[in-house]
Amino acid sequence: MKKTTEHEAGPEAGYQALLLAGELQPDISQSRAVNALERLHRELLTFSEVNNRLNQRSLSLLWPFRFLTKKNNGLAVPKGVYLYGGVGRGKSMLMDLFFSVSRIDQKKRVHFHEFMLEVHARLKAINEHSAQKRKQDSRHMSGDHDPIPVVAQEIADETILLCFDELHVTDIADAMVLTRLFDVLFELGVVVVATSNRHPDDLYKNGLNRQRFLPFIERIKEKLDIAILDGPIDYRYNRLNGAQTYYCPIDE
Repeated sequence: MKKTTEHEAGPEAGYQALLLAGELQPDISQSRAVNALERLHRELLTFSEVNNRLNQRSLSLLWPFRFLTKKNNGLAVPKGVYLYGGVGRGKSMLMDLFFSVSRIDQKKRVHFHEFMLEVHARLKAINEHSAQKRKQDSRHMSGDHDPIPVVAQEIADETILLCFDELHVTDIADAMVLTRLFDVLFELGVVVVATSNRHPDDLYKNGLNRQRFLPFIERIKEKLDIAILDGPIDYRYNRLNGAQTYYCPIDE
């Protein structure tokens, strides 16, 4: 078996270091989540090595892993990880630990709300550019240009590993965009790690036109390993315990 070098050390090693330092307490659900993240870390290492070999052969592929199937040495796009559970159970901490040790150069860690703001800004810019083109050239009047695949390609060009914190959908505009956007992102081989307080089946629960959002939920369950963090310790509360905390306004 190949010996793990310090440079290749993954989230498992980082997690054990935090336990030894006394910063964390043993938690079975966290250990299971770390196992899923370690699996992804190892698979991404393998893909990085394949990518380097392909580059050495001067193959001009945008994201080569999306072309790898069973007939290509048995390799496929790594499954991401979806961490969900109550507040203070360590979801963001574990995702940040994974992100910090990942050797993927094209990686991004972002709060989900900020990501959606960025997506809508990109969509607006593309629509405005298309409208300007139509004014300048009547040939652009025929047909409707769909900006979502363009935005997905832009994101895939910039990012191989996409880490979301606090995936939580309440807005119908976000819900409608997500389904179509991630269909393309997953096809382009983008690997996703996400945290949420909700199981995928409970995302956008009771939302308007939720049936149109269900394909996104199914894609999440297909493309990501689902790991629950339901340990007994609320680390966020423990950190606040004993701190000087104030309530405002001063009323009941």
